[in-house]
Amino acid sequence: MNTRTALCLLPFSLLISACAATSAPPPSDDSAILPDLTAEPLPKKGIPYPQLNEQTQIDHLSIQVARLEREVDSLHTRVQQLERQNKIKPKPKTGQRLNDAKLKSSYLAGNTAAVSDADPVSTNETRLYNQAQKYYRQGNFAAAAAVLKESDGGNGSEAARRNMYLLLQSQLRMGNCESVISIGSRYANRFRGSAQAPDALYSIGWCQYKMQQKDIARNTWRKLIQTYPDSNAAKRAAVSIKQR
Repeated sequence: MNTRTALCLLPFSLLISACAATSAPPPSDDSAILPDLTAEPLPKKGIPYPQLNEQTQIDHLSIQVARLEREVDSLHTRVQQLERQNKIKPKPKTGQRLNDAKLKSSYLAGNTAAVSDADPVSTNETRLYNQAQKYYRQGNFAAAAAVLKESDGGNGSEAARRNMYLLLQSQLRMGNCESVISIGSRYANRFRGSAQAPDALYSIGWCQYKMQQKDIARNTWRKLIQTYPDSNAAKRAAVSIKQR
């Protein structure tokens, strides 16, 4: 083969070599194969809401029930007042005489109505106290306070005083010192002759001390010792002053 023929065949040789390199199979190295990806679940949208435990849910429901019971009692008292105001007693006709049986039944009916309608407010106060005391004994002080939230001494009766003091104790158990100071001050002024007035003053001083009003708390305890020197609360106050 002469030199001119070799030069003519050179481009064809290069073209065949390029085609062979292009059609060669890829390497069989396993490391070049990507692993299959597992499908991950999509995250749920929104922020998860915290789950309340059973006791917290029970306490919330008890407070709602207590508020509803108080509303029902208020409506019941209002109905009694309206019935008493609109009650019309029939008058006997002129010349009509009542026999002994009718006189007796009329007298008893009148006395029964007078007893039942004598003081509906006190009856309502007693009903509220029983409801609140039930929650208080169960340790649900928030529900007890909700039942007695409007107890401010009312008409000054024993039932009203008892309700106000139970409200004070419920707030004290919950650590609501501002409410304790407010309710306790009104209680100690209005019912200063009651057996619980010294304890109310001691609770006021205790809450004042907790709120970093230490000098005011000591003055409250000194007032307690001066006003009720023979009470157990005064003895506790004296010990508190010495220790603090």
